[in-house]
Amino acid sequence: MKKKLWILCIIVVLLSSFGLGLAAGYVASDYSTEEFNYDQIKGSNADPHPQSARFINIFYEGDFPGMSDFPITAEQAEPGKKALNALRGQTYTRLFPLIRPSKKGIGIYEVSGCTPSYTAYWDGKHLWLPDEGRWRGYVPSSPGQLEQEFQSSWQLQNGIIDGK
Repeated sequence: MKKKLWILCIIVVLLSSFGLGLAAGYVASDYSTEEFNYDQIKGSNADPHPQSARFINIFYEGDFPGMSDFPITAEQAEPGKKALNALRGQTYTRLFPLIRPSKKGIGIYEVSGCTPSYTAYWDGKHLWLPDEGRWRGYVPSSPGQLEQEFQSSWQLQNGIIDGK
């Protein structure tokens, strides 16, 4: 009985040291410290992030989204342009793969033609981008600034929609 307990303890120690080794290797590698700009890591997905509670639409002036008969005006395109500039104004490092996004964030999608393309999800701390069918997390260089820009863009968009 004692022999089986010792073997079990040794297995537990080996597995935990292996896990700690993987975590230390991740932290020490370029994978977690390499910086990217938004254009290097952006992607698109047909489905929104499942946690999205609000959305910022990226429209392009003069485009006819969906089945609209009227082109997008500069005023309507402004919130999305502001959000896109905020994304491009940051540098990003990859997030540890086991971290999951928070709920009720802001989904960002690009509308050109009939089909929206979901490009990002902001959970208040991390930016999540679609990558080969799943969402990968990134840490922005200035999360507070990005949060302010997204909140401002979302409020501007709602003011335009509500006619304020």
